[in-house]
Amino acid sequence: MELPSLRRAKVLAGRNSLDRIVTGITVLEYSTPTDMQKKLYESIDFWGSELILTGFCNIAEDVEAQCSNIRMLAMAGEVGIILYYVGLIMPKVDQKLIRLAEELDFVLICMPENEPNLRYGELIREAMDAIVRDELNNPTFTIDLLEQMTKVPPGQQSVKTILRITSDRLRASAVITDSEHRVLSEASWPRNQSLPWAEIINGTAKHSGSDCSWEIKGEQHLWAYKAEIQPGSNSRMFLFVFSERDKLDQVLWKQVVEGVRVSMGVWGKTHNQTDLSELTRAIILDEPIKMRRLGDLYHIDVASLSDMWILRSLDGSNLSPWTGAVFELSALYTGIGLCGHYENDILIFPVGSRTLHEMDEWTNALVAFCRDNSLSAKVTRCTLLQYTADAKCAYETNRAYVEESTKIFPLRPFFTISEIEFAKECCEIAAQGKEAVRRYMSLLDPLLSGKDGAEIVNTLTVFLLDKNSSITDTAAHLFVHKNTVKYRLQKASNLLGFRVGDIPQSKNLIYALALRRIL
Repeated sequence: MELPSLRRAKVLAGRNSLDRIVTGITVLEYSTPTDMQKKLYESIDFWGSELILTGFCNIAEDVEAQCSNIRMLAMAGEVGIILYYVGLIMPKVDQKLIRLAEELDFVLICMPENEPNLRYGELIREAMDAIVRDELNNPTFTIDLLEQMTKVPPGQQSVKTILRITSDRLRASAVITDSEHRVLSEASWPRNQSLPWAEIINGTAKHSGSDCSWEIKGEQHLWAYKAEIQPGSNSRMFLFVFSERDKLDQVLWKQVVEGVRVSMGVWGKTHNQTDLSELTRAIILDEPIKMRRLGDLYHIDVASLSDMWILRSLDGSNLSPWTGAVFELSALYTGIGLCGHYENDILIFPVGSRTLHEMDEWTNALVAFCRDNSLSAKVTRCTLLQYTADAKCAYETNRAYVEESTKIFPLRPFFTISEIEFAKECCEIAAQGKEAVRRYMSLLDPLLSGKDGAEIVNTLTVFLLDKNSSITDTAAHLFVHKNTVKYRLQKASNLLGFRVGDIPQSKNLIYALALRRIL
């Protein structure tokens, strides 16, 4: 609307859709819709994201025919209509037309009325120039594709539409195949192009890398690109793009692969098989725009997800096939806002509030689930995450230090993010070198100097790291009387000069005991 040719135009309806992406301009002059016109519409898998210029010249006074055209254009996914020559050819814009466009969220723009010197070509030149410059200067294909797919009619939210948008953006043909390179769907550029894509792909099977490009010389000179996409945990697919124009920009190609992969995860399966892992991925990678788009699509308020439970795969096995079962189990204990997989792990984002007892019950149920199904996984709960960036930080910290945490806390059935962060601090101390480690470990020297030093240090380790400073639980674990534990704690306190368990005096002692287990 800021283009010079549109500066005096007025938006009559569809203001809620003014943020829709426009990929092209089309001039259409339709008469009363006929059976053939309807058949043409039905045969087009996807037309949309274009802006229509028209004066309704043949139906200037037929409001019903104008409404029929708008209904079909909206159904085809077009962005809106710009009306020309109102007051000259069309007597006026009828209120019925405005109400229909508003009801369909279909943008209706009227050029200045009673002006015979308006030309379609001026807007076409300015709009196409703006579209091309925007694509070159702002290569945000992933977000654009999500935006366009969200706005097209539900019946057209399909793999074919994903490829159609991709093809139009690249001005190149796009094909998706299965793991055996069998063609699943295709979108040719130009649209009436007819090439044997299956033969071309099979003929270049030697290019077997998951991500590669090559030149095809022959009757049709093509630049070919191939990348692996994985819309689901148990499927393997490949995206092929064939350009007759020139080589693709590498930044744009990477965004295309990412955009198609994300969109296939959302729309590449039936609605009852919706895969929320793309939203999970967007949260962990801290991609706010993608987060918002996917959150709106799934009706999930991402900002309200303040807690996160992580099931971390310890042996590299893929836990994603268990995502559904984990969701069903978790839903018995708390409301679940999001449960999805990222890499080999499962992440659960509960909603609402929980008591500590309820959290323990749920977490212990997840631990039992992993044990009963022989899953090599560790559960970590991360609470009070104020921002999505905190979720990313918590996940990365857990991934990096969960194995060291099992060395420091071998008896813990699950971890909290605070314990993982403590393990990180211990590893950072160890990474500083012998002198840094010695400053902490020397605290144990007076304890180990006596003949019962090993027993005292072992008791302190169980008491402080394993049994939450419980004398009863420590005694039970060590198979000794409670008084024996009390005696050893008292002797240690006398040798150290402070009461064991008091904070902050015991802080360095806890670091020393943890370092001893790590090293």
